[in-house]
Amino acid sequence: MFINRRFLLVIGLMGLGLLLVGCSGVSSAYYPTLDPAHTVNSIDVATNTATPFMALTNTPGTIPPTDTPTFTNTPPPTKTSIPTDTPPPTFTSDLVWHAPGEVTAPILLYHHVASTSGQNRYFVSVANFRSQMEALREWGYISITVSDLVNVLINGGELPSRPVLITFDDGYLDVYQNAFPILHKMGFVATTYIVVDRLQSPSCINAAQLREMANDGWEIGCHSMTHADLTADHSIVDYEIIQSRRDLEEAIGVPINTFAYPYGKIDEFVVNKVIQNGYTAGIGWGMNQNHTLISLLYLNRREVEGDFGLSEFVSLLPWSN
Repeated sequence: MFINRRFLLVIGLMGLGLLLVGCSGVSSAYYPTLDPAHTVNSIDVATNTATPFMALTNTPGTIPPTDTPTFTNTPPPTKTSIPTDTPPPTFTSDLVWHAPGEVTAPILLYHHVASTSGQNRYFVSVANFRSQMEALREWGYISITVSDLVNVLINGGELPSRPVLITFDDGYLDVYQNAFPILHKMGFVATTYIVVDRLQSPSCINAAQLREMANDGWEIGCHSMTHADLTADHSIVDYEIIQSRRDLEEAIGVPINTFAYPYGKIDEFVVNKVIQNGYTAGIGWGMNQNHTLISLLYLNRREVEGDFGLSEFVSLLPWSN
């Protein structure tokens, strides 16, 4: 049965063309045509399952601009961002059994949760982020992690009737300072993708803070070592995909299961390295909210832009009443 699924993955990837975009850049690339013999022999879906389910918790899109925003370094907080004596609330949801192979769930992408001078698509204000999370709760969404989704896609299992995945790229400190307390208060979890060589940067989340978030139910994923374009220079791919994972796992002491492609850019070589290194999924950009085994190597996420009101936010979701 697993061999058949792997074959579906390979066949589905062959000849499929996508416009791929990513963090603060534009990319026109193809979804890779993988060598069936190489790829099928390189991944064992039966053994590379994701972390067990932890939290009960195609429409054209906008292409990001080609410029990279300038960020201001912020000193790290002197104390934890959430009260340690206040447990998160518990929310219940009807659970729905999913056979292996297909799950509908929106995957939302954020970068910063903070105010900024002027208009910047990558900065969602704290007030807007709180309103969006309150709306999700009101509309009956329960958050899950990326590995929760992957586990059910591969093995089947129960998920909330309205699952949502909240993801953050790059590992900026304001996610820990501002988004983490809001999600904790609402009983939500998320997945954050870390650029590993920024762990010591004062503007980014450090290892101790990542461990705190993981202990609260968050998944920590890898977003490469330096956020380089992996399709531009294959000589750096082992360092960016393999060494980054080792360093991140050593720094925080938790397994790293999923990888977010820098700039959303992939080719056959990059995807095969993700498979060979034991990641259970690759994460990119796109409009699709219906995820299958065929899309495991490029799960689609929809970006929440800084100027989105609730009407724009609800357009990213499959259910809103």
